[in-house]
Amino acid sequence: MLLAHISDLHLGKTLFNYALLEDQEYILEQIVAILTEKKVDVLMIAGDVFDKNVAPEAGLKVFRKFLNKLVEANIKVMIISGNHDSAERLTFGAEFMTEKGIYFSKVYDGVIEPVTLTDEYGPVHFYLLPFVKPSTVQHYFEEEKIVTADDAVRCAVSHMKVDTKERNIILAHQNILSAKRCESEEVFIGGQDAVSDEVFADFDYTALGHIHGQQKIGKHNVYFCGTPLKYSVSELNHNKVMPIISLGQKGTVAVEMIPLVPKRDLRQITGTFDEIMTNAKNDPHNHEDFIDVILTDEDEVMDAMASLRTVYPNVLKLSYDNKATKAAETVEKFSGVNERKPLELFEIFYQSRRGSEMNEEQKQYMQSLIEKIWEKN
Repeated sequence: MLLAHISDLHLGKTLFNYALLEDQEYILEQIVAILTEKKVDVLMIAGDVFDKNVAPEAGLKVFRKFLNKLVEANIKVMIISGNHDSAERLTFGAEFMTEKGIYFSKVYDGVIEPVTLTDEYGPVHFYLLPFVKPSTVQHYFEEEKIVTADDAVRCAVSHMKVDTKERNIILAHQNILSAKRCESEEVFIGGQDAVSDEVFADFDYTALGHIHGQQKIGKHNVYFCGTPLKYSVSELNHNKVMPIISLGQKGTVAVEMIPLVPKRDLRQITGTFDEIMTNAKNDPHNHEDFIDVILTDEDEVMDAMASLRTVYPNVLKLSYDNKATKAAETVEKFSGVNERKPLELFEIFYQSRRGSEMNEEQKQYMQSLIEKIWEKN
């Protein structure tokens, strides 16, 4: 059986106020093409289909179109809700979807019966575990002590009655203790949301969602597939992929990472304003890409953002990396404030922020301002 694993579509998400739905629809069409070409049997979607609990109408249309294409290609689909989804809204009408080979996780009620498919090697059991919190699981197992997310998932899995002699797959949407995270993900202080990968030791493959960077966790086949697109500057160096899993007889699992190519990439460009404007003419990459610009000019460039957007229309943000910004990173404690003259104090402040000393003209100007202020008071 050939499986594919995606998650965290976040349909309806924006990037620095840029709408991404067009980019999301493009990547979903690419995913359908890959699945069809590879003759994948089952696509697993491990949560966060939408970016908000109340999915936007445009996002619903894109997802409905995506599912219709999968049905037409005779590809089975397993879908769980993530922490960004509304489990109730996402699974509405799920019983009608089952007839078309689309299986949704239900709202967690303490019981998870697997979806079982068969191939030449026998049955494959898919356990669809939606995103759960400790309080959610505790409600159904009052006799157990459930404080952390690890307690919750461990309890939920223990009541699945997994037959380890057969092939078992689980979809889950949780943070894992040793996972590498980025800024675009929700973080809980103290790691209370983290789960040990050993919880999933009895499964032949664990399809995880929630973490935006693709990674394998631990010694078992526990995988985060990552997002299909870059959703923050912290994901600049991510290589977006879709795992394709070849599931043979019990104990035989092979995973291949298929690259996903966006319509518009997210890139970072560093240099002086003049260098960036000049080099843009020969930039081999797509000028429509989303760009994070870091200027190295020592002085602020007037109307830099507007000018940069004439060559890169989708500049997301602009920042500086120069002596001033480096100096600002160091917080200096002023001593003897009462004994110092106002101009002397300002000179210290200026140097701490600009990384250089004031020239004579600047000192004279600042002294004139100080005298005017002192006269008025």
